[in-house]
Amino acid sequence: MISIELIIPDEDKRLCVRVGEDMTVKEFKCFLSRYYNVKYDRILMLTSVNHVSDDMSLAEAGMYTGSGVIIDNGED
Repeated sequence: MISIELIIPDEDKRLCVRVGEDMTVKEFKCFLSRYYNVKYDRILMLTSVNHVSDDMSLAEAGMYTGSGVIIDNGED
């Protein structure tokens, strides 16, 4: 399990979510899209890996406890 910080600038909020490091990037982004009702492409994962694909696990993508994810749920 890793703790990831969710940053929502439009609402001036920071939250924390605990997820399994074996969850894929796609599963994680889909979860956040549904939960925050935002488009998939409005989720920016701050990782230590340059090229991240949807089929990578969060650990492979360089996400670790303390990593951040910016969620832009603003208007189009």
